[in-house]
Amino acid sequence: MKKIILLISAFALINFAQAQQKQTVRGQILDKQAQFPLIGASVTLLNSDPLQGTTSDADGKYRLENVLVGRQSFKVSYVGYKDVYVSNIVVSSGKELVLNFELEEAIVEGEELVIKSKKNKGEANNELIAVSGRSFSIDETQRFAGSLGDPSRMASNFAGVAGGGNDQRNDIIIRGNSPLGLLWRLEGADIPNPNHFGNQGANGGPVSILNNNTLANSDFITGAWPAEYGSASSGVFDLKMRNGNNEKNEYTAQIGFNGVELMAEGPIKKGGASYLISYRYSTLAAFDALGISFGESGIPFYQDLTFKFNFPETKLGSFSLFGIGGKSNTDIFDSKLDSTARSKRAFQQDIQFNSAMGVGGLTHTIRTSKNAYIKTVLSVSGESNRTIVDSLSDNYTKASGLFFSSNSKSARNAIHTFYNHKINARSTVKGGFIATRFFIDMVDSLRKQEGGYRRDFDLTESTFLTQAYINWQYKPSAKLVINSGLHFNHLFLNNSGSIEPRISTKYSLNSKSTLSLGYGLHGQGQPLPVYFQLTEGFDNSYLTNKNLSFTNSHHIVGGYELLLSSDLRLKTEAYFQQLNNVPVTQTPSFYSVINFGADFGGLPNVDSLVNEGSARNYGMELTLEKFFSRGYYYLVTASVFESKYKASDAVWRNTAFNSNFVINVLAGKEYTLRKNNILSFNIKVTYAGGRREVPIDLEQSRLEGQAVLDYDRAYESRLPDFFRTDFRIGYTSNSKRFTQEWALDLRNVFNIQNIFLRQFNPSAGNIEDLYQIAFFPVPLYRLQF
Repeated sequence: MKKIILLISAFALINFAQAQQKQTVRGQILDKQAQFPLIGASVTLLNSDPLQGTTSDADGKYRLENVLVGRQSFKVSYVGYKDVYVSNIVVSSGKELVLNFELEEAIVEGEELVIKSKKNKGEANNELIAVSGRSFSIDETQRFAGSLGDPSRMASNFAGVAGGGNDQRNDIIIRGNSPLGLLWRLEGADIPNPNHFGNQGANGGPVSILNNNTLANSDFITGAWPAEYGSASSGVFDLKMRNGNNEKNEYTAQIGFNGVELMAEGPIKKGGASYLISYRYSTLAAFDALGISFGESGIPFYQDLTFKFNFPETKLGSFSLFGIGGKSNTDIFDSKLDSTARSKRAFQQDIQFNSAMGVGGLTHTIRTSKNAYIKTVLSVSGESNRTIVDSLSDNYTKASGLFFSSNSKSARNAIHTFYNHKINARSTVKGGFIATRFFIDMVDSLRKQEGGYRRDFDLTESTFLTQAYINWQYKPSAKLVINSGLHFNHLFLNNSGSIEPRISTKYSLNSKSTLSLGYGLHGQGQPLPVYFQLTEGFDNSYLTNKNLSFTNSHHIVGGYELLLSSDLRLKTEAYFQQLNNVPVTQTPSFYSVINFGADFGGLPNVDSLVNEGSARNYGMELTLEKFFSRGYYYLVTASVFESKYKASDAVWRNTAFNSNFVINVLAGKEYTLRKNNILSFNIKVTYAGGRREVPIDLEQSRLEGQAVLDYDRAYESRLPDFFRTDFRIGYTSNSKRFTQEWALDLRNVFNIQNIFLRQFNPSAGNIEDLYQIAFFPVPLYRLQF
């Protein structure tokens, strides 16, 4: 650690003599609801001396020259609209800062113009989100210790969210729900699992395909979301991509946990169209070569590509073309382990795994009037997985014949179009339609003990899902906002569907405190492989799961928020969720699909399911957040909850995700060595309940020579509580034409041995613990020019 501090100090001394660098800040100012440009809006650089400012032109665009690099704050104002303040935005010498603003029209009550002077920084970008939602910035994904530039890992710091007590994955477990209940949306298109090494029936992975360098400020919602979001039961990740710089070419080179990255952006036509392209290739293989352990995982190889081409203000409207995609593979070979490690394996095997995921989309926006517009998103997406398992004989050579193989491909073609009309300052209506065609191609093969092979999937199928929605926002007064809506789902595979009312309200008691309340019914279909699970008959195979209907989840959320100061807020929420129509087995058992979705293995192959299960989640959450100002920030979140389910045996049990509590404490401090160089320290401490487990029946396992689980006591007990501390140190240097950043993430800095799972060792005849990732340093270098 001393060497690291000395190295960073040397960089500081080298740059100390440099003159203060300056940069351009520019962007566009729009009406929030109707998205038309505001002409003559004023932009002021706060704390500048002399005071710097400018106004927007006929297209709502503004430009501020000669802004000092470092953290800066801005105020935007326009007659008849609420002022907007943004604080401590990073201005660097290597890239222009493109900062867009959306202003909300003020409510006129009688002859008095009532203007709320400051927007709460924690509020969601989508104004229809009144409860359980917040925006997040890309600065947070880069700054928070342990986030590693991953939006999913960043979101695990928010109240109500747990990472599953698994260092190796980034699954998002919201309020005790399965990660499968999360909806991923990118640029208005619903997308599959955006992670490397994702499996069918999973919604997370060890490495994100999402590139935080290409994202814009986005929304994360944990309950009772608006009617425009469907086919989800736990939460929504609504992601936006930023546009490339449309005036000058800029470049980024980076190496870190997510890979070796090269990114380019710039104008296609000066002042108008722009491009943004980024490519990454895995660096984890290099870390492994240095002797850094990845726990039970093999060496992961992956690469991904992200792009966006933006064509604004053409004669036919505005267009953008976007896409993300990645492929990954890993080999986990027991045949390469030493004899001691092999002896602990109850079933020796060599595994080869390959996965791929991709999304491509075209958006079109056209104005029908000053206060209304239509936006359409056409998208194509898909994912594939290939798994080969070779069992090993007693001498650890490959046995004759594969033990298991699986190939799966799924794809979706979709159109999402909506009409948004701002009727007046009090009322806005938004209605839309989503049509999706799903394709799935799956085949697998599992060797039987008695000889021969069993096939659970052998299909090439397609079906349609249609969704329609309408949202209405009404503001009876400047203090009260009411959002109401209706969402409709219909699955053509079995003609199942759901009609889902949504309503939420927010009331400002005064300038510092707000009450919120929301209700929503949220329906979600089952993962496609569940519908097409084969059931073997005497002379044929049957799809006994095909007629499963939607799982429905009722959400009720109440919240209170208090602004203790201009940059400090206290927020608390209480919630209750009732889930019905959960698939369970027909014969009495503990099994429920509610418990799956946070594993590398995907969904288990279970047939003859019926919608007769139920579940419920309830709890309270607390957030104390000091937004970044005066060189520091902190965030404290605490969640206590219960998550229970009832399967076909009519017994209420803990779900696999009922860890009962999660506490996160984050803090950071920045030191400005000169106006253009920053030394930063960030820390994160997580304390959470341990993962639930199905315990091993030790005596029966000894008799059979392999692990035997005691399903009668499924999820009764938890593993020991999870505790981890992450630390991040970083240094940013702004030279005349480029910016450099050095950072070091120290994950699990105290090398705590958190248990990942327990397994039976047939050689020793006992149960042994497998541990999560130990102390794990992750360096980062970024160059922007």
